[in-house]
Amino acid sequence: MFKTRYFTVDPDHPDPTVINQAAGYIRTGELLAFPTETVYGLGADALNAGAVEKIFIAKGRPADHPLLIHVSRVEQVEALALVIPAAARRLIGHFWPGPLSIILPSRPQVPGIVRGNKSGVGFRMPSHPVSIALLNETGPLAAPSANLYGRPSPTNAEHVRQDMDGRIAAVLDAGETGNGLESTIIDFCEGIKVIRRGGIALEEIEDILGQGISLNSSAQGNKNAYDLKVKVLLSEGENDFYQQMEQCLQISKLIGVVRIIGRNKPLKGSFHQEYFLDLTGRGNSWFAILRDAEQRKLDYLLVEPLDQKTEGISASIMDRIKRAAALKPK
Repeated sequence: MFKTRYFTVDPDHPDPTVINQAAGYIRTGELLAFPTETVYGLGADALNAGAVEKIFIAKGRPADHPLLIHVSRVEQVEALALVIPAAARRLIGHFWPGPLSIILPSRPQVPGIVRGNKSGVGFRMPSHPVSIALLNETGPLAAPSANLYGRPSPTNAEHVRQDMDGRIAAVLDAGETGNGLESTIIDFCEGIKVIRRGGIALEEIEDILGQGISLNSSAQGNKNAYDLKVKVLLSEGENDFYQQMEQCLQISKLIGVVRIIGRNKPLKGSFHQEYFLDLTGRGNSWFAILRDAEQRKLDYLLVEPLDQKTEGISASIMDRIKRAAALKPK
């Protein structure tokens, strides 16, 4: 067990002395949590297999799940990828730095544990000033989100503390991140495929490439991917929503409701906590709502019916909601 150290840092103008101190943990093969414009990441030296292994131990992450490499310069990608196709360079030029990750054929020096022993490796250039300052000091970092495997991604240092305190060496605390929506992942190893919807809308990517992109099955799945202490319920319409609320009230009074901003129809019924979610990605994040509902010890979290034809960032947020939702109250 570690005594995890917490460094407070200005999110817009990070102190170089603090960044250098934090980077020291990376240089000695330890783990450091740091903010990006999406969620907090858990970083280790991407070329140090022993350090990267600690990520899997700290998170309880399956060993065959590959990690993204965070970079601060395109030259770092060129040094670790066998090739960068022209289409990938167009996306890099338009969306980096930002919440887009690109999987490319890997050079041999990238450890197999980073790649999940696959032939490709994912790269991302975050736009948060703290993460860029850190990466300029450390070089490429292998970094998934800084939470226990299966838990909601952390959007502030307190979320990191809840999952990682005592498991990692240090945390760079720069307050809240952006909308809490992880990066979009595009795979260029065999054609062009979307592996995960995220902070860059699929439609924007298709516009830049001038072509449609197929969705990998993992990018459009509806499996319950989160280990939650609150049961999330997603209804199939207004009548189903109120039936679920009635069933929940027969079991528990600790019920939360997630309202979708822009829908002004008043809600009937009694509930303990009300949240507001903006499907455009602004305001309170879905992951922050989940964490707050757990802190309040709510038993159920009912989400207003969603428009199944929603596109853009809204589709990415809806994907996260569906992955957290159970079908019926139990």
